Amino acid sequence: MKSILSLTIMFISISSCLFGQSDKVNQHGINGKKAGKWMLYLDKNWKVIDDSTNAVYIHYTYFEDGTNIYPMGPSGGKDFSVQPQADTTDQPILLDGEYKWYDNKGRLSSVHEFKNGKYISCKEYFPTGELSQHFDYTKKCEGHLHGWTVIIYDKKGNVKQNMMVCKDKNGNWPKMRG
Repeated sequence: MKSILSLTIMFISISSCLFGQSDKVNQHGINGKKAGKWMLYLDKNWKVIDDSTNAVYIHYTYFEDGTNIYPMGPSGGKDFSVQPQADTTDQPILLDGEYKWYDNKGRLSSVHEFKNGKYISCKEYFPTGELSQHFDYTKKCEGHLHGWTVIIYDKKGNVKQNMMVCKDKNGNWPKMRG
């Protein structure tokens, strides 16, 4: 009985060490740059802020060697509003579901979809209402843990470009905004 208890404790300890590390957030790599899963705090306009006490939203992303692998598309700013809006007096909310950004003329600018704080997709629209770009973060490059697909449209709805975004053969990410 004593050996079974010892084995159980040893198994739990080893499991905690092996699996607990993957759950860590906001870590820096050997070079001091952001690495792995990060929790980002956002203000009401989705601008990343350091102070969690002023945060309205929270979302998760991944960094590799200081590069945000899933940068957020255009949103926010003084001339834009988001629906649904968070109550800024409560604790920050984890982005979950669909969030629509509108310009000051009430036109749909972008739609961002999250699941449990993780970015799922972003659709951006021309001021005339047609879809201009669609970022799908669920479709990865074959054999890659991270990456996404982006489809770029013209104003008539025709696909101008459909591409997968992932590391190049040298292990580098393309230059990204955000």
